[in-house]
Amino acid sequence: MEEALDRIKALIDGVDDALREKCIESLQAFIISLEKPDDTLERIVRAPFELEGVKIGLNLGIFTYLSSSNSPRDVDALVRETGADPILLGRLLRYFSSVRLITEVDKDTFTANNVTKVLASEKGKNYVDVFYEMVNPTISKLPEFLERTGYMNPTDRYNLSLHDAFNWKGDLFSFLKADPRRQALFNRHMQVQRDLITNWQAMVNILESKQSAEAVLLVDVAGGVGHQCQRFRAHYPHIEGRIILQDLPEVIKDALPISGVEAMEHDIFDPQPIQAGAKFYYFRGVLHDFSDQNCKEILHRTFGAMGLDSAIVVDEMILPDRNVHWKATSVDLQMMANFGSQERTHSHWVKLIESTGLRVKEVLYHGLDAYQGVIIAVKADWMEASIAYE
Repeated sequence: MEEALDRIKALIDGVDDALREKCIESLQAFIISLEKPDDTLERIVRAPFELEGVKIGLNLGIFTYLSSSNSPRDVDALVRETGADPILLGRLLRYFSSVRLITEVDKDTFTANNVTKVLASEKGKNYVDVFYEMVNPTISKLPEFLERTGYMNPTDRYNLSLHDAFNWKGDLFSFLKADPRRQALFNRHMQVQRDLITNWQAMVNILESKQSAEAVLLVDVAGGVGHQCQRFRAHYPHIEGRIILQDLPEVIKDALPISGVEAMEHDIFDPQPIQAGAKFYYFRGVLHDFSDQNCKEILHRTFGAMGLDSAIVVDEMILPDRNVHWKATSVDLQMMANFGSQERTHSHWVKLIESTGLRVKEVLYHGLDAYQGVIIAVKADWMEASIAYE
C-alpha cells in the first residue's frame, strides 16, 4: 500500500498545477466512493470542527512554534510555549494530529508537516481569520435565511444571511467600514486573492496599445489599495499612458504610493468621472460582488464615459456550464450569503454584459487558474471601431 501511494505522489509531483488539481479531485472522488454510510455522515457533520480547531491552534501559536522548530516537540515544551493547561493541550494536539494538521512522531510528541507550515504562514492566518470571523457565521445562517425567504435566489444586498449573522442593516461594505479591524482584515484578504490568480502577462497584449503618455490607458475601477496597479507598473514600465486607481474614500486613504498611478475616490454607482479618453476600464473581482441588476447599473455608469476606442475589461471567474470545481461552487455560496451576488458562467457573463449595450469582443483565460479570465467588451454600435491591441 505504501509503495503504491509513493508512486502516486511521485506522479502528481511531476505534473503542472492544472493536472495536479485534476489528480487530487479524482483521488478525492475515489476515497469518497470507498466510504460506508457512517463514514460519509461523520465526514460531513464534523467538517466544521477543523476550522474551529485551527483557530484555537493559531491563537495558541502552536502551528507557528512547530513550524519554526528544527526537531519534534513534546507536550511539556508546548505547555511552556503556550501557557495552556497540559490536559487541554494534549487533547487539542491529538485532534490536530488525527486530521493531519500536525504529525505525531511519538507518544505526546509532535512535529510540523506541510499543512502546519501553510497554517503558520501569513496567508494561512488571514484565510482562517476571514472565514472564522466573517464567512462561516453567514454560511451557518444560510439554511434558516433561505427557509424564511421561501427559497428565493438572494439578490438584495440589504437582506441576506449576513444580516441575520451580525444583526446588521447595511450591506457588507458598510459593515466593514463600521469596523476598521475587519476592514483591514478584508483588504488584506483581497490582496491575497489578487496575488493568487494574477497574470498580467496574459493581458499585456491587450494593454500594450499605442498610447500617449498624457492619455489615460487604464482605470482600475474599485481596485482596492492598488496592488494590481503596482504590479503592472513594476513589470511593464515601458507602456505609456496614465493609470488611475479608483475606490471608496475609506479604501483610497490606504492606497499604496505608486509612481505613475493616480489615486481617485469614486463610488461605482456614481457616473464614471474619467470621460471619453480612457483606453480600458478595468474591473477585477468587482462585478461578482453584485447582483445582475446592480452590475447593469455599474456598467451603464461606465458605458456613458466610454470613447470611440474604449473597452471594458472584466477580470473574473468564468465558470463552465457543468462539472464546476468545488472551490468555485463554494465561493458562489459565499457570494450568496455575503453579497446577494454570484459567480457566473460564460453564457451568463455574455448575456449580462450585452444587455447593457455592450458587445463581448474577446474572452481570454489567464492560464494560472482554470476559470479565471478576462472579458473585453466594447460599445455595440462601435463594434467595428479600431481597437488596437498590438
